[in-house]
Amino acid sequence: MLRKTLLLRALLGAASLMPCGFAQGSDRGLPSAELIANAGNYQPPKLGELAAKLAQQPDMTGLWSAMQPVGAGVGPVFDPVHAFWPPQPVQGEARFGPVPGTYIKDIPYTAEYRKKYRELIRETTEGKSRDTFAACEPYGVPRMIGDSPVPFDIIQAPEVMFWYNDYGRTERRIFLDGRTHPTGPIPTGESGRTYSGHSVGHWEGNALVVETVGMFGGYFDETPAPFSDQIGMLERMRLIDANILEIQMTFTDPVAFEKPWVVTRYFRRGAGGSAPAANQPVPKAYLNLNDRPCIPNVRMDENGFQVALLPQELEAQKAKSKKRTKRKESPR
Repeated sequence: MLRKTLLLRALLGAASLMPCGFAQGSDRGLPSAELIANAGNYQPPKLGELAAKLAQQPDMTGLWSAMQPVGAGVGPVFDPVHAFWPPQPVQGEARFGPVPGTYIKDIPYTAEYRKKYRELIRETTEGKSRDTFAACEPYGVPRMIGDSPVPFDIIQAPEVMFWYNDYGRTERRIFLDGRTHPTGPIPTGESGRTYSGHSVGHWEGNALVVETVGMFGGYFDETPAPFSDQIGMLERMRLIDANILEIQMTFTDPVAFEKPWVVTRYFRRGAGGSAPAANQPVPKAYLNLNDRPCIPNVRMDENGFQVALLPQELEAQKAKSKKRTKRKESPR
């Protein structure tokens, strides 16, 4: 008891020495009056070295839309080239996701996961879904790349790339500064995993090679093809034309796969999925990113299935989001 009391006093004493709002070890005080007075004469360092490094990289910036093979059905599927498409809707009938019963062929699942995938496909034909995206869970990687019905943005810097998918509420950072993956868990919770994982990359000529680890388990798409939280992803991406990006993805998953699974997808650069005319500048139509709250259309029940929210539940969710927004905007 005495030991605990002494420890508590020591902690309280240390805390009392720190000004409110300052973390231990942080700088205290403001710049000197002389420094502020001469600020107009200060010449900041330029980005010449970083700009030179960026100038050597292929330009992958812009808005990228997934290209679909001829004969593909409606709704995004992670590997449309190797998908089974059941009878499709008649022309003009609106549908956003794949027709129930759609599935990807030849995924090298273990016997357990092959059985699991068949069961998930069967559930979709019964009108059931375990997809948590409509309940406001982010797409994450790899789904943001191969399954999104809308384009994703690439913003390129010399030592890091930023990928954004506003629709899928997902962003990823690809570090190009030579760092390695963390040796310990990323401090984001008990598992140390995130929706986008941790990505590091390097250039091999004109190809960017990226390795991603530390992702949550989830689904590749709405069919829904599952993967475990042991998944690893190796990408090799290159421009094969001014506005055509090829991404070859190799997945390893010691829990779900018997062997690596390779999927190659192609993406077109341009607003609305259309490439610019010849001799026209490459469009940089970045998405209008914002921090709007997500209002779920469904909730997940105790069995893990989507359940549609009632109108009064949706109104309650909207009211809560408005209150949160007002609290953020109100002066303190």
